[in-house]
Amino acid sequence: MKRVARLLLPALLLALAGCAQYENRRGVEVGWTDAYMQSLQPGVTTRAEVMAALGPPSQVIALESESILYYLFERSDGEGIVLVLYNRMQIDTHYDRAIFFFDEDGLLTDASSRIADTDNG
Repeated sequence: MKRVARLLLPALLLALAGCAQYENRRGVEVGWTDAYMQSLQPGVTTRAEVMAALGPPSQVIALESESILYYLFERSDGEGIVLVLYNRMQIDTHYDRAIFFFDEDGLLTDASSRIADTDNG
C-alpha cells in the first residue's frame, strides 16, 4: 500500500499543476484612427460631432472654461503556470487613448491620441 501511495502522490501533484492564459478587454472601442484624428479641425469640429463619431467617452473632465473628453481602451494578455508550491503569471497591458479639448462653446481646441503597438509585446 505504501508503494502505491508513493506512486500516486507525484501523479496527483502533476495533475494539480497546469497552465493558465489571461485575456482582458475593456473600455471604449478604438475609433480614433489616424485618418479620423487628421480630419478634426480646431475651431470647427464640435464636441457633439466627436461624441457622435466615437460614442460616450471613458471620462468627461469639466474645467472653468473648457471641457475634455477622454477615451481609453485597455487590453491585457498573459500566460502563467500554476504549480502546487509555485505560481507565475506574466501579463502585458496596453492602453489606447485619445483626448479632446473643447472651449466653452463646445468647439475643439486641441486633440491627441495614441494606439499602443502590440507587435512587440
